[in-house]
Amino acid sequence: MVAKQVWNVVQNPNTLVAKLIKARYFPRSSLFEAPLRYNPSFAWRSMWHARQILSLGCRWRIESGENIRVMHDPWLRGKVNKWVPSPQPAGVYQLSVRDLLLENYKAWNIAKVRNLFSGDVAERILETPLVNSVREDKVVWEEERNGCCSVKSSYKLAMRYIIGSDKYHVAGNWNGIWKAQAPHKARHLLWRLCRGCLPTRYRLLERRVECNLNSPVCDEEIEDEIHIFFMCAVARDSWCAAGLSSVLHNDAYQQSNVMDRIFAVCNNESSDIVGRVPMLLWCIWQNRNDKLWNDNVQTPRQIGRYAFDAWSDWYPVHKLHSNNESRTTEAGLVRWEKPALGWVKCNVDVAFVPGSGRTSVGLCFRNNRGQVMAGMTQWQQTMMSSVEGEA
Repeated sequence: MVAKQVWNVVQNPNTLVAKLIKARYFPRSSLFEAPLRYNPSFAWRSMWHARQILSLGCRWRIESGENIRVMHDPWLRGKVNKWVPSPQPAGVYQLSVRDLLLENYKAWNIAKVRNLFSGDVAERILETPLVNSVREDKVVWEEERNGCCSVKSSYKLAMRYIIGSDKYHVAGNWNGIWKAQAPHKARHLLWRLCRGCLPTRYRLLERRVECNLNSPVCDEEIEDEIHIFFMCAVARDSWCAAGLSSVLHNDAYQQSNVMDRIFAVCNNESSDIVGRVPMLLWCIWQNRNDKLWNDNVQTPRQIGRYAFDAWSDWYPVHKLHSNNESRTTEAGLVRWEKPALGWVKCNVDVAFVPGSGRTSVGLCFRNNRGQVMAGMTQWQQTMMSSVEGEA
């Protein structure tokens, strides 16, 4: 959403908001070069970080090239970096793209480009097409056909380049979590748990939120993920009440990291157990929140039994719904099948228009490799149904 607002500033520089932001934060440069500056507003700080997404997907469309700076704007074509890499000869930093074109003709000055830039950079410049139909120098968004940035395409780009990078990527069996046979709310909790996103008191302290570190359920130990879901007496009794004590006490699931425990369970247990575990964890977390905010407490037996009953009620309905969807898909999907070796298959289709008095017939002959051998279309003057015509 913020990247979309940054796009609006870039596309509409004459609006009052764009002029105010430019005058305050980057009066002598472009938005892509603007520094964060001292004591920025929350809005500008958000826009300053969001421009990273914008810089990955936008590019200048070249008309005259007068408004495009060679070294400071993204204008090269291709999936790799759209900026001309540094360092380059000193004189290049003051040039616009117009200086690299022929006089009175929209084409690259090949000799000048090769003289100013190294071989690989020169080739990238010369490979950038110059389209005569372009009427103005303008920033376009490459992720959309219409050249306009959208929240959807920005999100996809962020997922592809930023979250998918090594800095943010966390290795693990994430598909095992999302394929767990459990309600979506339980799978989402499982994902948050593995990503360290649950606001336990230990996590809050890590984010400089001052609070009492003791667990609100037992008020004895520091509340982190391992304690609240696996080590707390209430949690352990809840596992037993849910019929999952064998999972809790299994030596293969005693890792010190909660993410490793969850991944191990998803890898080694049956689909039923993998579905019941996140449901139980969700109930434990709900009980914790109910105690914290409403001072309501459930017994471990109530927590465990509710988790078991909730999953048992959900699973048959989910299974029935999935089976109905698969049957509907299979029933509505008709695929052509190849004939046996040495055989030829003839497919026939017939159509007619009421009131015309004529019927159209089409035939197609194909061999066992699916190759068309012959075909025919024909009009019949007699009026007949499609079933009669195909017969």
